[in-house]
Formats: sequence, C-alpha cells, structure tokens
Amino acid sequence: MPGKTLLFAVNSKQKRFFAQIRDYLKGDADLIESKALWLPSLRALRYLSHVDLDTPAILKREDFIAKRGGRSFAPLIGTFYKIVAIYTFMRYFHAITPRYDRLMLWNGILFRQAIAAEVAKVRGIRLFYAETGLLPGRITVDPKGVNYYNSVPRDKAFFERYRCDKPLPDTLIPRNPKNAKKFASDKRQPLPERYVFIPFQVDYDSQILTHSPWIRDMRMLFEIVAQISQKLPDLHFVFKEHPSSIKSYPDLHAKAAASQNLHFANAWPTQTLIQKSAAVITVNSTVGIESLLFHKRVIVLGNAFYAIEGITESARSAEALQRILANLDAWQPDTTLIDNFLKYLYYDYQIEGSIEKIAPGGLQKIANLLNRGE
Repeated sequence: MPGKTLLFAVNSKQKRFFAQIRDYLKGDADLIESKALWLPSLRALRYLSHVDLDTPAILKREDFIAKRGGRSFAPLIGTFYKIVAIYTFMRYFHAITPRYDRLMLWNGILFRQAIAAEVAKVRGIRLFYAETGLLPGRITVDPKGVNYYNSVPRDKAFFERYRCDKPLPDTLIPRNPKNAKKFASDKRQPLPERYVFIPFQVDYDSQILTHSPWIRDMRMLFEIVAQISQKLPDLHFVFKEHPSSIKSYPDLHAKAAASQNLHFANAWPTQTLIQKSAAVITVNSTVGIESLLFHKRVIVLGNAFYAIEGITESARSAEALQRILANLDAWQPDTTLIDNFLKYLYYDYQIEGSIEKIAPGGLQKIANLLNRGE
C-alpha cells in the first residue's frame, strides 16, 4: 500500500474503532485525536480563502439552536463558530500533512471532521468516510461520503441487473435510548389495526440539518401529518421518538391523545412497529432502509440515497404526501428490486462488523478500499 493513512478520531468510541484499522494496517497508518491537537499553525492562514469553513460553522450554529434555542441570536452564534472553525483549521493543519496519502474520518459533515476534511483537500490528501451501518451487522467506509453523499448507485436499472442469492437479515438491532425512562414509562397501548409508522429523527442531526429541504424538524413533521390525518380520518398514524434525541415532546403527546387517529408508541420495539404498519414515512432515516427489509411501503420526505424509483416513493410537499397516502393501496412494493438493492448494500457496499468490532474480512475490505482509492 503506497504512502500512509491518517485516522482521525474526535472521541473515545471513534478512537477504538480506528485503532482496529491502525493495528490491522500495522505501520501503514497513524491515529490522532482531535483533542490532542492544540498548537495552531500560522501557515494555515494563507489557505483560508481556499477552504469552506462557513458550512461547518453554519451547521454548528443550527445544531446549537436546535438543541438550545436562541434563533434571535443566530448571527452572533454563527460568528462565534466561524472564529472557532478558523482556529480549529489552524490546529489541524499541523497534523494533517502531505506525508499522508489518505485521511479517514467519521461522518465528514460534523464540525470537527468537516474542518479536518478541508485541511486534507488543500493538502491534496484523499478522503475516506466511515459511518455506522445502514443494515444490521454492517458499517460504511466510502471515499465519496456517507448517507446522501455516498457512492451507492442511484440508477434503478443497476439494481434490476444485480444478482445475489444470499439471504438478508430479518432482525434489527435495537438502539439503546439515552433517556430510557421516557421509553419505558409509556405503556404499550394496543396498536391500531391499520396505521402508517413515522419514526422521529434527531432534529439536530446532520441528516435533518443538511438533507431535509422542507421538513424543518420533528414538530413540523408532526403538524403536517396531523393536518393530513384530518382529511384521511380512516388512516391512523403512529409516531415513535428517536432513542438518541435529548428532546421531549409532551405537547405533541397531548395533541395525539386528543386525536382519533394520531398515536405515540415509544414503548413498542421499532421492528414491531415496522412489521405491523401499512407504510413508513421518514425524512431520510436508517429506519427507512430497515423497513425495506420487511418489504414495507416507504415514503421519503428528504434527500436520501434510497429514494430510488421502484424502491421508495418521494414526497416533496404536504400535498404530495397526502396524495400518496390517499392512494396507498394502489402502490405495491417491487420486492425483487428492493431485495436486490438491500443485498447490494449488505454484501457488496457495506463492511461486516460494528463500530465496536470490525470483522477480519471487513478489515481486509477496508485495506483494499484504501489501496484502490475507489
């Protein structure tokens, strides 16, 4: 493998993940931590006009406001994070040098990782992005990006031609909630006989901040569905809060309780909610992909790499969403095409393992990917 790979971690979990790759590559990779890089490089200042530090600063501003509020102070918050972004760029410039051919980092959109990527770009270093898996027992490593930015083909014909006889997983891996009491306190009320499942996403996640053109947050999603539910009174809608979100929605729970066809079902397992549903609505969540495992109708509201004709339906407005829901029975999923898509993800695109433990075959696949740069 020509040159060396630099593995960039911003927390202990990422450090443990990248350490597995470093150890497998032996002397061909180094691992650094963001918190260990404090000495700024004055030479970095000459490159400021060649990099994009506005995007990570804006996303960090929106992340702050989504978590804590303060929209009226947005310009001040944005200026603060732009200054932090410049200083962070100067810090990373010392460590991310042309002695490395490749830089691998987590996600790539998050504040520190996005700035590290900008250093790599001006240094002429190839980038690779890692992320948790799209399907159970898998992780992602991609030279193009993750989620909507990834290199998965978007052409329906590609998956019509694809062939694989191997089986797909049929069990999801439950996510441990940050606030377990919030999910355990809700009694499992009986589910409606026919309903559409709507899993909430994290308002301040990059999937919403970057790839959701018309759904601002989960409150807006709830209100849109609530309005549609009044026009489609025979169809029920079941929501579940995201287990990783620090936000709570007592007011939305109250509105749902006062409605005839809106429900929250935090206590129910996500797999059960998927399997019993008539369809699933998501902005661009991994739950959308997981729902395809069970051949569910999936309606995508945002930018998602799996928003492919024949695999999912896309709605770019409340009116479009209502039309799809009003004609739900007329839409039958193409199960063969869906399975081809999922098998490509599971066996060809993704890597066996998890953030805690990469399988030996997965480590070799990562090494091959780094060597090819494809």
